[in-house]
Amino acid sequence: MLGKVVKSPWFLLVGGIAAVLSLIAALTGPVPELFKQRTKATSLVAESNNKPHIASYALPLDAPLEQMPYPGPGPCDGDLAEWLRRFGTMIPESHGISIRNAAEDGAMLAVDNLRALDVEISDPAPAIRFECQDQGNSELVPLELGLDRDRKAYEKTESGNRPFAFNLEPGEIGNLMVFPKASDDKVYTGRLVADVTTGKTKETVSLPVNGENSDRFEYRTFGKYGRLAVVQGTAKNLFLCRLYPTVESLGSSNYELFECTPEKIRSLVAEIGRS
Repeated sequence: MLGKVVKSPWFLLVGGIAAVLSLIAALTGPVPELFKQRTKATSLVAESNNKPHIASYALPLDAPLEQMPYPGPGPCDGDLAEWLRRFGTMIPESHGISIRNAAEDGAMLAVDNLRALDVEISDPAPAIRFECQDQGNSELVPLELGLDRDRKAYEKTESGNRPFAFNLEPGEIGNLMVFPKASDDKVYTGRLVADVTTGKTKETVSLPVNGENSDRFEYRTFGKYGRLAVVQGTAKNLFLCRLYPTVESLGSSNYELFECTPEKIRSLVAEIGRS
């Protein structure tokens, strides 16, 4: 009798329906966890969170400053940004990078050994340093990248510098701000890379940078011409000049701050050139 029931097409149909219902129930339970993207080295997503209007520009000594648009003090955007790109070269002070672990489940993603690669060095041409203003961002992790030293990034802390290392949980985001530094009067170009590790797998990835080319950074010192920094003033053709007495005093609080016209800027540049 049991053999007849097992061979019955009605029994097989009911059994098949039950199996399908069990599968549907399973799919609404823990099975979707199997489809979640788990952490791997390629889970790192790096994007630029730079503000292109925040940078310094190297302007040639004969730049037509009288024609510079005047949007008012603040970031360099709109017509002013177009003018600066036309006559000058953008020199980003920093490189903002957002890093994210795109995995939905699994282990942490370790990011470390951020460094400069394929670095090329050249001599700078004399230039006027024009600065754009930034309000700052306290949520960024500041990193200093010594281009004239080991070319590795270090996090600045109250107890001193420590090698950069960042762990990202699945879905976690971190924001970095890399500040290239060099003490000599050179122009540096190169790539930013970092090592990404999960488990026993390690890969080296390229990071986006600020500037005209997102693949390669450019950093330069202005040499003795860096003694003069120019920003927008309170009216068209009226600038604010910051003049340091010596190259050694750059970055210190030892400077003169005064309003200056295009004629005054050119006079100061000529005087610095003769020094």
